[in-house]
Amino acid sequence: MSAMFAVMKTYGGLERYLGCLSGFIRTVQDEKRQLQREFDSEIERLQAELARVTLERDQGVQQNSVLSQDLLAMREQRDRVTIAHRNYERMLVHVLGQRNEAWHEEDTLRARQLELEQQLANAEEYNENQHEDIHQLHNQLHPHHLRRAAEIDSEDEMDEAPEVEAAASGDEDEEDGANAWRE
Repeated sequence: MSAMFAVMKTYGGLERYLGCLSGFIRTVQDEKRQLQREFDSEIERLQAELARVTLERDQGVQQNSVLSQDLLAMREQRDRVTIAHRNYERMLVHVLGQRNEAWHEEDTLRARQLELEQQLANAEEYNENQHEDIHQLHNQLHPHHLRRAAEIDSEDEMDEAPEVEAAASGDEDEEDGANAWRE
């Protein structure tokens, strides 16, 4: 009995030990399941966070691409405006230069016109002097024409006087007729 009792006692100790070990294994398995659930929950949370961050990154990349295209378009537009502005400045400088040249040419032509007008006045005065000299020379060469010209001039003066008087009297008659018509 004592051997049997010792075996039974050992067997009882083993059962208790196995029971404790089994309880410990169940506790460890429960903890393992709890940790697995927490781990799975954390993995799901991290995957959701990764998906959200990836989506934000993709949206950021897309916005960056759109902004880069907009920036490129704005730079091109600025360059076109800058080139157009430079062209307008060059054209304005050219037109102002042409205007200044035209004003200078106009001033030169006006000065030349005044000079020519003075030369023309001098030439006309010279012509009148030459004309008078020619008449004097002609009269000196042909004195008989001088007497006849004086007679013609006196006849012309006498003929003109009655016409002037007739014209003056005719004007008065016309005025009287005009006044009668108005009345």
